[in-house]
Amino acid sequence: MDLQFVTLDVFTSKRLEGNPLAVVSVPASLKDKLPQATKQKIAAEFNLSETVFLHEAEDPQQEHRNIDIFTIEREIPFAGHPTIGSAVLSKYHLHPHVHTLITKAGPIGLVPQPGNRIRAQIPHNVHLHARTLAAAFGDSGNTSPRPYPGLSPDPEIRAAELGAPVFSVVRGMTFVLVRLASLELLARVTSAARLDFDGLPAPLLDEGWRDSFVCRYYYVDVGSEGEGERSVRARMVELGFEDPATGSAASALASYLTLKEERKGTKFRVTQGVEMGRTSDIRVETTTREVEGGGVELVDLWLGGTAVVVMKGTLTVDI
Repeated sequence: MDLQFVTLDVFTSKRLEGNPLAVVSVPASLKDKLPQATKQKIAAEFNLSETVFLHEAEDPQQEHRNIDIFTIEREIPFAGHPTIGSAVLSKYHLHPHVHTLITKAGPIGLVPQPGNRIRAQIPHNVHLHARTLAAAFGDSGNTSPRPYPGLSPDPEIRAAELGAPVFSVVRGMTFVLVRLASLELLARVTSAARLDFDGLPAPLLDEGWRDSFVCRYYYVDVGSEGEGERSVRARMVELGFEDPATGSAASALASYLTLKEERKGTKFRVTQGVEMGRTSDIRVETTTREVEGGGVELVDLWLGGTAVVVMKGTLTVDI
């Protein structure tokens, strides 16, 4: 079986920056002939943070396309840079009439923007979990110099990890949102240690939410920019590697900060990948409404960015 693929660098307009993504086109005639196990092996072969399988429609004029998103280890319901990369590829290179991508998390509406940018309306089902890492490790985790393998060896970063909120943007995508005090601390974050979230002494996630990808997302507030944007520098380090851009984590962070700090719709600019030489520019915008009791709830969650094509080729697999 021969399948066409494209790689793109996402959340950047410069090739060899941003976050690389592979998108494999699956003809409608082959949809039921490409098993899950083979998709997983293909994702492992590309060895990128995510690989997308873009399913062509039986009717080419259909205004939606289904996508499957795989890490090197598992399928996930939603991820940011696969969404933006697939949207740019579909809207500006393959199918200008397509207005929606269908993910396992739900449909994602696409709005074209100047400069080959995409604004994607992200499905969300946000949830703040009751436990922190400190609670999952037990009270002794606050005083032990190394409370558990996988936490940072730096005492200040480790303390921030232990107390960080744990937040899901949809079921299946969860982030430990680790706020750090300075860019100097952010630069000291390391990918050397991998935290086994499934092996913690107590479950980190609430009942009903435990079938989830989980990782740590480190960030530093760097002030406001023009047009009222809240600017953040971030790093995602997990699975033994660093991710140059994590749109799902940026979406989770923006949702959390909107609900817990801003308490109103807010624009965010998240810059990621700087420390590894792959600068990525992620835009997130939220809208809210007031609820009884003086609180707010999230209404809309928009993820924005662009991507550039880097490689095109043919993938041959034995089925």
